Amino acid sequence: MYINKVVIENFRNFKSFEIELKAFTIIIGENNIGKSNLLEAISLVLSNDIQAYRKRRLEIEDINFEAIYEFKKNIIEKEIEDVVFPEVRVDLYVKEPNWDQETVIDNWWYDFENKIARFSYLFSYKSKNRKQFLLRQKENINGKSETEAIEYIDFPIESYEFELLGGVSDTKVDGYYLKMLKMDYLDALRDAKRELNSNSDKKLLYRILSDRKEEKFEDIKNLIIGLDKTIKSDKNVLEILRKDIGNYLDKISLETETSNNNVEFMFSSIELSEVLKKIGLQYGDDAISIDRNGLGRNNLLYIAVVMAHLYEKENEYFRLVALEEPEAHISPILQRHLSINIKDEYDDKQQIVVTTHSTHIASYLELQNTVVLYKDGSKIRNHYLLSGFDEKKSADKKTVRYLQKWLNATNSTMFFSRKVIFVEGIAEEILIPIFYQWKYGESLDKINCQVVNVNGVAFGHFLEIVKNGYFIKSAVLTDSDCTKKTKVRAEDLKKKYNSDIIWIFVTEKSDTFEKEIFVTNKEKRTNRAYIADVLGKVRPNKCNDVFKEKCNKAFDIDELFECVEEYKSEFAFELGEAMERTLKKLPKNKPFIIPKYILDAFKFIMGD
Repeated sequence: MYINKVVIENFRNFKSFEIELKAFTIIIGENNIGKSNLLEAISLVLSNDIQAYRKRRLEIEDINFEAIYEFKKNIIEKEIEDVVFPEVRVDLYVKEPNWDQETVIDNWWYDFENKIARFSYLFSYKSKNRKQFLLRQKENINGKSETEAIEYIDFPIESYEFELLGGVSDTKVDGYYLKMLKMDYLDALRDAKRELNSNSDKKLLYRILSDRKEEKFEDIKNLIIGLDKTIKSDKNVLEILRKDIGNYLDKISLETETSNNNVEFMFSSIELSEVLKKIGLQYGDDAISIDRNGLGRNNLLYIAVVMAHLYEKENEYFRLVALEEPEAHISPILQRHLSINIKDEYDDKQQIVVTTHSTHIASYLELQNTVVLYKDGSKIRNHYLLSGFDEKKSADKKTVRYLQKWLNATNSTMFFSRKVIFVEGIAEEILIPIFYQWKYGESLDKINCQVVNVNGVAFGHFLEIVKNGYFIKSAVLTDSDCTKKTKVRAEDLKKKYNSDIIWIFVTEKSDTFEKEIFVTNKEKRTNRAYIADVLGKVRPNKCNDVFKEKCNKAFDIDELFECVEEYKSEFAFELGEAMERTLKKLPKNKPFIIPKYILDAFKFIMGD
């Protein structure tokens, strides 16, 4: 059994949101897109943690801002009987239960024929004073403008209550059965050092230990009882101290018929629940306390403890493991190692959902199970990376194989951005961000745009993801290759992919990126001198003073390209360095012109 669909209404940044999940799902996307909110929404239904009961009682900040705004606006504009109080609702749909799981979810069937059950969280207005509340708000805003009125209207959060419901008819869920469906939420703000000491019943290690059957600790408990007996029968230090305390009690206290002043020593507690609070962890060859470990090491230990617990559990019906940002405090190499080893840890009783900001983790987990959250205007949408591909088709199968091989940590940045510029090689990857800074005085990062180097002309493999439903604005910068056999490639890309969200930009005056730079800057002497100076740093022997003087008078494009054809990355690096130095000086007339097709791509990305 696993949760195959989540539907959320009016919770935090989700006005209306729906996402399908798999038995193992990786959720990626930019910051503040809603990955944590999605896990929090699921926990409103499933979590059995003590804190979950407090979290289910939502605060105003937990209700979608747009829903509250619409509610207040309706009070201003509509009659009282037409005003609808917003509700927060989270629906979890589960499918493919095994026979023993069916006994738990028997009252929650949503589609019995297809074996789909539904259980839900609902936070709704419950007061009987609806009319009085709305009349009072109408009185408060009488004579005020709409802008003022919005501020004066109260939201009746104190009159809201939550319910846990199930099935088609939303019958109340029996808490006994709901406890059999569990969720372990390892949030990104976890304090591994604190959670791996069991000195409180709220700590992770204590909860895991206490979750085991009591008979599992029988040997430990027998030893503790024996220790307790030894302490009570001690005839040495403890016996002397016990008598001394009794003697002083006789002197300073009153005797009664029902008590005397005898005292006994005992072990602090022989109750198993208290004994477990004394257990901690050591980690490493030196068996040192986790208090002395680094954050990264303890974070791995934390994850390992939870995973080990989950797969040793007996008689479990269902458990969802939600692992948020496992990359916290661990190096890229460990991130890769973790992602490779975590993806097989699920079965028909366990479901795993991982959210991450790490391109290292995202690029090594399974593409077919990876879903990206992104903004489409004001809405949050989602797209599985391989959605829309049909592996029965040879072209799609080739693309999937390419993406699985080359969607590395660098290229995965496209899924954490709102805009992407695809380029052919390292030279463009180096220079395009500097060109943007040169033109607009700010970085591409500022507009959440990333440059993705496809290392060749394999743009189509990446553009298929966008075309199939990942609606992120994408510009492609490519050479016309007008002198080569591939000269129709750019036109074919345009015909296949040009749209409102994808546009292909091609060199206009020459067939390569470097030649386009030379042609664009050949008219002015200052520009020619600027390029010649850069070439002198790239090829100091070939591009000598005679060459520079010649460049100052006129450009021979083919001769210049010959200088850099085998040194494209070096040329890009030196040109970038020169432009950055110039930017610091802020001249009025910058001695370099950015090729037009690149400027057009910038305008497209910015929405101009």
